[in-house]
Amino acid sequence: MNLNFYLSSYVKKNGTQLIRLKMETSNRDVQYLDSGISVKSTQWDDKRKKIKRHPIEEKLNTSLNTLLLSLQKLYYENEGVSAKRLLFLYKNSQKYDSSSFLDFYQQIVDEARLKGKIRTANTQQKYIKKLKEFARHVSFSDLSVQFAKDYEQWMLEKGNKVNTVASNFKSLYAVLNKAVAIGIIKVNPIKGYQIVTENTEKESLTFGEISKLSDLEIPAHHKGMSKARDMFLFSFFTAGMRFSDVCRLKWENIIGNEIVYTMGKSKTRAGAKRTLPVTPKTIDIIEKYKGKDETFVFPPLYGMADKPAEKIEHRLYISNNAANRSLRIACEKAGIKKRVSMHMAKHSFADFAVKSNTGMLMISKLLGHTKLSTTQHYLKDFYHKEETEEINRLFG
Repeated sequence: MNLNFYLSSYVKKNGTQLIRLKMETSNRDVQYLDSGISVKSTQWDDKRKKIKRHPIEEKLNTSLNTLLLSLQKLYYENEGVSAKRLLFLYKNSQKYDSSSFLDFYQQIVDEARLKGKIRTANTQQKYIKKLKEFARHVSFSDLSVQFAKDYEQWMLEKGNKVNTVASNFKSLYAVLNKAVAIGIIKVNPIKGYQIVTENTEKESLTFGEISKLSDLEIPAHHKGMSKARDMFLFSFFTAGMRFSDVCRLKWENIIGNEIVYTMGKSKTRAGAKRTLPVTPKTIDIIEKYKGKDETFVFPPLYGMADKPAEKIEHRLYISNNAANRSLRIACEKAGIKKRVSMHMAKHSFADFAVKSNTGMLMISKLLGHTKLSTTQHYLKDFYHKEETEEINRLFG
């Protein structure tokens, strides 16, 4: 790798020219970096690659030398990299704090927020808050497998569930892997720490319980309960549409006899756009809300069409909690003795599909999965129930 300073040919209005650093491994691999220092041509020694006859030449030459040494150090730490990769590594080392892990983590969260990934940013912000409670200052050099084990133990002692701990560490791993990718650190310092997850059985409602909920007479003044019931049933009848997607559903998404929408959680991947038929069950629910809002079908986001993403996410968070409370009351009145949540509509649909002998591939498509293995993992609890029922049928 050849690293050389040179004077740019462009002359500024004040008669000075920018000093640039040329990085080169071959004629095809050449990159340039501005030093931020400009001098007159008479003040540049091209043979020695130094500034001369300048009032602060010593200070400026020190800055150039520091820049050169930084690039050389990066190159030796990443031997064999291309000029393009070296420039990338250098720019990222300047963009992010190379010592404070917490600051780096915060910058990643801030970037996610700027990209409109509000829910991801909000979740990761909670992880940062928790990490700060454990250790007020965390540098990259503090991180190790032992640090991870100590942090895990602290979270468990604070009453965090095993899967909550796992979620925190999955985020940590991802952020550290990004730090490796952009050259902040060489290797992931907690690599070797094993993330443990606990299998929790997915609760669902039987079709009989779904019918009970559907047939429940709810007094007109219990509007919250009625809305929660409608959104839960709509989710069930649309193959487990996520609560946030139900709330975001717009009238423009209903095209003829089809519902066409993009799954919010997976909008950046292939297969995120979904097309579902409008069935008599969904029509009965939708009809109740016609004329209520010009944009959104369901109440949680009424009047929010022009609001920023941050406010919409906050409204969804509050609405989800409120809907869950109202739904549980409705289920209690319907004689359903389960701790029901809006997300259970998806589990209930999957359970119903399995019991209705719907093929694995079709269930996978209906759930919006892109990999059959994802569906197999998701459905294992429901098939386990089927196995139990079959054994009881054969030998009970």
